[in-house]
Amino acid sequence: MSDAVVRVVPSRAATAQSMSLILPVILPVMAAVLVAPVIPDITRAFSADPNAGLLVPVAITIPALMLALFSPLAGWLADRFGRKRLLVAALLVYAVCGVAPIWLDHLPAIILSRALLGICEAAVMTCSTALICDHNQGRERERWLAMQSVVASLSSIPLIVIGGLLGEQNWRTPFAVYGLAVLVVPAILLLVEEPPREAANAANGSAGFPWRRFAIVGLLALAASLLFYIMPIQIGFLLSMRGITSPQQIGLATATGSIAILVGAMLFRRLPRKGTMPAAAAFACMGVGLLTLVLAQDFAGVVAGAVLHGFGWGIALPLLLTMAMAGLPFDMRGRGTGVFMAAVFIGQFLSPLSVGAVENVLGGLVPAIKVFAVLSLLLAVAAAVTLRGTRTGD
Repeated sequence: MSDAVVRVVPSRAATAQSMSLILPVILPVMAAVLVAPVIPDITRAFSADPNAGLLVPVAITIPALMLALFSPLAGWLADRFGRKRLLVAALLVYAVCGVAPIWLDHLPAIILSRALLGICEAAVMTCSTALICDHNQGRERERWLAMQSVVASLSSIPLIVIGGLLGEQNWRTPFAVYGLAVLVVPAILLLVEEPPREAANAANGSAGFPWRRFAIVGLLALAASLLFYIMPIQIGFLLSMRGITSPQQIGLATATGSIAILVGAMLFRRLPRKGTMPAAAAFACMGVGLLTLVLAQDFAGVVAGAVLHGFGWGIALPLLLTMAMAGLPFDMRGRGTGVFMAAVFIGQFLSPLSVGAVENVLGGLVPAIKVFAVLSLLLAVAAAVTLRGTRTGD
């Protein structure tokens, strides 16, 4: 078994290593939310460009698209050339590309820098997650993958606040925060060990990549991601329909949902190791949460929906990732992680587009979200059937 080659290290060192590998998960979140508060200011700064209304949103969202497209390639490179070196290189280039808009005066150049940022994110997410799986197994692997989900979810709250505060000075100022990625590099260099490739390759045998299992888990991950991002993107519009326009209340509802993600991720580790019940429960919670969001008549009801929805996502993400990586040999973990990350971020990218398309057909946001709520409940049934007997860990 490939896990036999995981190097045994002292508990304190192993914890420090895993903690340093969790830090990079903040970077894709940073790319998505840090500059969100200054989008109107960026649009005004480039108002002379007739395409600014289109190009500015592209500049904001393109990192997620690049992450989705290039994660499988990053996984192949990680398997071929090693995780640690690729991770360190990606962190350094990420910092350079991230701060570049401070000095760039043309939107196409900013979009290019943001696209390169997304490619670096693909390598960072793939390599750090693969290394977590290389150095941990069983319940410890589940623990750190769940913690990765928690950190990714909770980091969005302070990042939005930081972006807003820095944006008060100038729309370019928030981009300076991306340079902090270089501070992660020393931790990776000092604390993270590259797994011994020779022993791993000898132990892996010649089994092929489990495409059938990844097709099922990947589709479920894409769907779960698409369903999850409905809440943070659309909750402001839903609250406005009920006469609630206070940014403070909108932020409170979103933050409460994020705390529910933490609870779901922590509960995940205590769930049975068979995949059917937890996966079905996760999609059911997301579906009921979406229904509660659109049927609620007051702020408390909307918050309750956000909590149910976030709780389901908190279970779904580490569960599906753990299932994807279970039993995957060392020389395929990079590719496995890359394929999984591609599915998650394709779902994120498609979420607002899908809701918008259904909204146009049905003539309203509420009926559109009801459709996705029903879809989530149907996926709960599908997960119960397709994942029957599937283990969530090694």
